[in-house]
Amino acid sequence: MNIFDIDIDTQTSTDRSKFGTRAMIYNKEQQKILPHPSGIYLEPVPVDLMSGLAAFDYEYGNNVGFQKVDILHNTSYDIFNSKAELDEVLSRVDTFDWNILAKESNVLQLPHIGNHFELIQAVKPKSIEDLSDVVALIRPGKRNLLDTYLKHKHATRKQLYLRSTDGMVFKKSHATSYALMIVCVAIKKFDSGIRF
Repeated sequence: MNIFDIDIDTQTSTDRSKFGTRAMIYNKEQQKILPHPSGIYLEPVPVDLMSGLAAFDYEYGNNVGFQKVDILHNTSYDIFNSKAELDEVLSRVDTFDWNILAKESNVLQLPHIGNHFELIQAVKPKSIEDLSDVVALIRPGKRNLLDTYLKHKHATRKQLYLRSTDGMVFKKSHATSYALMIVCVAIKKFDSGIRF
């Protein structure tokens, strides 16, 4: 059965249990039932009375048609106090100073790319699209494309968003959303010209 991969990013203080039933993972090696790190069923599902988790492994749930939603804690949302504040920062994305990413101490403070300063230095992003490509290159199934990307960026770009050999696909829309949030966080942290 074809199930959509739905992710919802929230503040780190968000209590996932308020949304539904926590998905379950069966760890074959440990022979243990574990809570899925972020998976929640928003619809009614059978519940294991001992654990309070879904009564089936999430992979089985996918196969029989239950839709798991991943509610992901995202520290990016913790630094904004209101939608108006985020809108103000978004309005400044076109004037972002990309040189901010040339300083390792700055990159270390940013979500998604913090541990990838060498990659940032290799790509030297100068646009949201370039930064989206960096986010896609971070994925294990795409890291091998870096040298080709550096030589032929536009020709290689499409390959970054195709299904990899491990079956994973990272959509350009996801990478673009992450890139926008990275820039918003950078503007908030490092651009002293913001008025709130």
